[in-house]
Amino acid sequence: MPYNIQGQDVQLGSEPFLHGNNKHYVPLRDMVDALGGTVAFDNESKSATATIGQWTASIQMGNENVVVSGTPVTLSAPPFVEDGQMFVPFDFFHDAFGYSVSLAGDTVNVSNPNAA
Repeated sequence: MPYNIQGQDVQLGSEPFLHGNNKHYVPLRDMVDALGGTVAFDNESKSATATIGQWTASIQMGNENVVVSGTPVTLSAPPFVEDGQMFVPFDFFHDAFGYSVSLAGDTVNVSNPNAA
């Protein structure tokens, strides 16, 4: 399985892949959905708003700078859109939402360090 979310193996619509400067990317909507959040995508502006719990991240294609609940955050690489889907660097979930993230081989591990 290419994803382990909160200790559970999960199959999402797209597997993690290397893009750009050898950075692993994941599908934003699928990951946020798996973490219990929601995503609104504006195809015209190529921007997205991702909400998980009390935190909301505003993301723009090609822009490493996002705003998370009013606080600016710089990502390790810019998001991009392909076939109407936004992809973010896997560590976006750490930078924007505070999740623990890691790579183990080809598996992306994401967990909430504050979960019981």
